[in-house]
Amino acid sequence: MTGIAIVIESFGGGGAQHVASALANHWAANGIAVTAITFSNAQSDVFKLDDRVRRVVIGGGGGVSANPLMGLAANAARIRDLRAAIRASAADTVLSFVGSMNVLSILACLGLGKRVIISERNDPARQSLGRIWDALRHVFYRRADLVIANSQAAIATMKSYVPARKLMWLPNPLRRASEAGNTLDARKPFFLAAGRLDAQKAYDVLLAAFAIVARECDGVELAILGNGPLREALETQARESRIIDRVNFMGRVDDPFPWYRAAIALVHPARFEGMPNAVLEAMSEGLPPIVSDAQEGLRDVVQDGQSGLVVAAESASALAAAMKSLMDDLPLRSRLSAGARASVEAQLSGALEKWTDAVLAKADGRDCRMQAARL
Repeated sequence: MTGIAIVIESFGGGGAQHVASALANHWAANGIAVTAITFSNAQSDVFKLDDRVRRVVIGGGGGVSANPLMGLAANAARIRDLRAAIRASAADTVLSFVGSMNVLSILACLGLGKRVIISERNDPARQSLGRIWDALRHVFYRRADLVIANSQAAIATMKSYVPARKLMWLPNPLRRASEAGNTLDARKPFFLAAGRLDAQKAYDVLLAAFAIVARECDGVELAILGNGPLREALETQARESRIIDRVNFMGRVDDPFPWYRAAIALVHPARFEGMPNAVLEAMSEGLPPIVSDAQEGLRDVVQDGQSGLVVAAESASALAAAMKSLMDDLPLRSRLSAGARASVEAQLSGALEKWTDAVLAKADGRDCRMQAARL
């Protein structure tokens, strides 16, 4: 095999970026030639690449164009530059991550004779890329050789416009704790949230729920790990709700595992998700999750009352009730902790190996469709 070209906007914080970097580093460490092609340079990286991974930055990254004509011209230039970088990589397999980048990669590879694999990280039924990109996703995803998703809900959605033989579910490779015994010396019991501070994560609902909890339970706090465009608005909401002294906005935290080990529960009320790594990582440490029922992908691993709690999306009262139940019922918390750990291990064990089998299937003569059926 000549090698693999991984195409992604950046290696900044996020689930797709974590998966892409983990795969690149794993393959490079095992002697496979890997080229990582990004629009953003290494200064924006959160996840670091192995020195053996060749990095190509082609610029011309995201942003909103002033009008449709300028947007068309910008994307034509991105496709041209991406095509040149893929050709120069000499890789025979291209693996792309995330909606619009997947479309650009398919277009950039037309006529190059490459095996093109795309990875959809959210359920397209819940995450719109905008009218034009949604239409392009419907038209071009079927042109890929393989379409990988990390939830069965996304697979079900894409069956309407991608042939079933090209669809494959694969689990997220999980980051593991670097120091198994390291923990956090927390002053008070706290709930934990982790992820980008944007509308998708529904932290406005979380703060409303925590305001209810805080009125009824003295001494409990909320810690939020992550940065994002809504930080100022969320801080304002916490201040107006008179809980600002009990909510800790921690910003980006490189090692969240000590937080996972010390919290009461991980609260993730997102409005939509694919398979959020923060929830899976927390579960792997035995931290019970509380998630919304809008996250269909998570329902594969979070079974209500067995490995976590599932509440109605957008309901601060339901979320608050679930949080209070875990504070008050230690046997429930212990049972969900054991269930969370077991569920993640059963669902996600051997993820790197499964990705390797799928991506390298054609290289050693195996039929990709047969491999998909086996996994």
